[in-house]
Amino acid sequence: MRVCMVADKPLPQDRPTGIGVAAYGLALALSRRGVTVDYLCRGLDGGVECINKCLTIHTLDHFSRDNAEAVYRVIRQTGCRVVHVHSSSAFPSVLLSKLLGRIVVTHSHDTESLRPLRQGLLRQAGVDLSNRIIAVSKETQRKVIRTHHVPPSKVEVVYNGVDTGVFRVISADEDRSINQGLSSRDGLILSIGAVQRRKGQWRVIETLPAILKEWPHLVYLNIGAIYDPDYRDALIQRAGELGVGQAVRFMTGVSEEELVSIINLATVCVHPSVREGFGLAVVEEMACGKPVVAFDISALPEIVEDGVDGILVAPQNPEGITKSLLNLLNDPLLAKRIGEAAREKVATKFTWDLAAIQMERIYQTLLSNG
Repeated sequence: MRVCMVADKPLPQDRPTGIGVAAYGLALALSRRGVTVDYLCRGLDGGVECINKCLTIHTLDHFSRDNAEAVYRVIRQTGCRVVHVHSSSAFPSVLLSKLLGRIVVTHSHDTESLRPLRQGLLRQAGVDLSNRIIAVSKETQRKVIRTHHVPPSKVEVVYNGVDTGVFRVISADEDRSINQGLSSRDGLILSIGAVQRRKGQWRVIETLPAILKEWPHLVYLNIGAIYDPDYRDALIQRAGELGVGQAVRFMTGVSEEELVSIINLATVCVHPSVREGFGLAVVEEMACGKPVVAFDISALPEIVEDGVDGILVAPQNPEGITKSLLNLLNDPLLAKRIGEAAREKVATKFTWDLAAIQMERIYQTLLSNG
């Protein structure tokens, strides 16, 4: 089986983004199962690189302009029958693939806006032309069916995952030199997410005055790209007004190895986002055996079972974040129990190998019916 996968994001090692990490993780897992994948993505070098015998990376320095031409070239050279796209900017590839009689699969990550109008129309057209829509959660599945007026049978759920061999618990005797001067001894609250309003970092900053009364040397760290510099500045200003500025840090450009190391240093992780199509960062943190506090919204209840492998807080009760964080900080046994359950949950439900098995089945069904 051969698949042409198209993602309008850089490779994760060049610039990690939620969709880019998810698309590449799926492509890599499929290749390990023997599915041949030509992976087309945004990149500056415009080159071709073989990652293994089944995965070839094609980077496009002008993705929006060149993606259809690149897909045509792959189809012509390889004869692949399935084209799998991850964003509406790849609509030219969708249209071309349908004209060439190929099966089209569109992945819905529930992060794309339907505005401006042109983008919304392209996304609707892409959904209409696709043979199958892949939703990253049941919440996203419901949204796709409701928003794009498609039959439920056309939309299947395939959860995102992690590589549990990479995102794992690091034992005490392993090297933790990559810690950016951080120390779990003094307490470290970690959130992973781009600095933008929907990620809700301000809610954590509002909890810090109460938390620092009990944990005066604690640090709150957010790892993620600065998508909204004005919002970042507002966060810093608010932290200063509350007298907690010394406890707040932002970090960008973190490699996967550094990320895993820092997650392992965290005392507790918090995910204050007000909207998530899935919540990949939550799964990464859980895979490292960390207790996660998150809002009971969107797809997060599909990942976290409250009180068992994480803590869910009602979004209309922000004080619940403070209480939940303090409970975990002050009760190491509770944090350990929840973290161990989280790791077990991820290993059995949210891995790229499981996602690849589902995707391969979907491809085979579409090819058999096509």
